[in-house]
Amino acid sequence: MDHLDSLAVLFKSPGGITASHTLARAALDIAIGPWFLLEPGIGGRERVRRYMNLRLQSLKEQTQLETGHSDTAIREHAEGRIAQIVDTARVHGFDVRRERDRYKPPHLGAQMPSTTSLAPEIIAPGVPVLGALFWRLGSAVAHGQQHGLTMFFEPVDQPVQPVHGDAAAQMQASSKDTALRCGGAPLAAIGMLERLYTQYGWPADGLKTAVTGVISTWQSVAEVRPPHVPDTFLAGGGAPHHR
Repeated sequence: MDHLDSLAVLFKSPGGITASHTLARAALDIAIGPWFLLEPGIGGRERVRRYMNLRLQSLKEQTQLETGHSDTAIREHAEGRIAQIVDTARVHGFDVRRERDRYKPPHLGAQMPSTTSLAPEIIAPGVPVLGALFWRLGSAVAHGQQHGLTMFFEPVDQPVQPVHGDAAAQMQASSKDTALRCGGAPLAAIGMLERLYTQYGWPADGLKTAVTGVISTWQSVAEVRPPHVPDTFLAGGGAPHHR
């Protein structure tokens, strides 16, 4: 939610044109973890397995910290926690894999699906290309790749000024294009919040109002079809899957 608040700040500022896309990509990425953990009907054991795989992934990253003397304690602590999780998992009958890999974390059963494979599911399972598109466009901008940055530049329809040399280009960023390219952020947040509210049985009236407002505004700016709130959501079934 902090990322979404920051995205709102960028939308209202004169700068942050490319940074808004980077932040939208991060919001999509962050929402996927809890969304994956909160999948309905998977049972307690599977939920524990998924959580521990995410925990092992994080701990493995900590073991790679090599920037100073104090990192030795952090690394040793992380390695100790990994060993405890692996040992306890075996006691409880989990299949531990890739335990001694130098670079990749051990995992219980199947490893955590990649963000690129989960992005289509959280955004629009019926149109898988959409989630992948949001993710890849945001990643291209976040990593400064040429095909990502050139989305924001168009040739200037005028003679090249000597002072500018060959850089006869100007940054372009319409509200419509920004809404379309950054749409994965609110959709992912809505998908995650839907599962969160359902899992804990929280009243969804406030969420319902917020979702309707966000979707209506976003679609209006993006100039796409008018929003529709499914009857199941209005009946209290959780946040809508607007696509």
